[in-house]
Amino acid sequence: MSTIQYNYLAKILLLGEYRVGKSSMVLRYVEDRFPGDYMATIGANFLVKSVNLSLYGRQYRVGLQIWDIGGHARSSQVGRVFFQGVSGALLVYDLTRKDTLEKLPLWIEQLMKYSPEARTYLVGNKSDLFSEREISLEDGERAKISLGMVNFFETSAKTGDHIQETFENMAKLLIESNRDKIQLKE
Repeated sequence: MSTIQYNYLAKILLLGEYRVGKSSMVLRYVEDRFPGDYMATIGANFLVKSVNLSLYGRQYRVGLQIWDIGGHARSSQVGRVFFQGVSGALLVYDLTRKDTLEKLPLWIEQLMKYSPEARTYLVGNKSDLFSEREISLEDGERAKISLGMVNFFETSAKTGDHIQETFENMAKLLIESNRDKIQLKE
């Protein structure tokens, strides 16, 4: 059995309320599939994805430990374990449900309590549901600024729109932020 060698290993959390599409985003990115039926995440699931990135004329092999945290974890004592040692977080809301954006500060507070150095992106999911949309692109941009997010994306786990771009943009940011700590093999 061979062991994969990474230049950098990052723990990335997907945080947000129930049914915003966190699990679907992870499955679309890691396995390029959309599950279709809703299944609640109990506790957390995690998958690993290896990514080869080129930055600054160098090749990086990055291991992304992608943790999908159930919507209940924010209020759970067990949840704090998931929030420790986080490199980056995607704070996900459902573009068709305004309340899911309004509750993100509670997730951010929990994350910052245990991983204050984590890099955070705001992600509006379900961009394919045009006629049901309650949150505009402009609202998302304003929320990115008011919540202090590093970046903002709108995605669709169903169609795959901007899923790969979101995760790999996060991976590049984490490499840039930790370049001095990364060991490269010559």
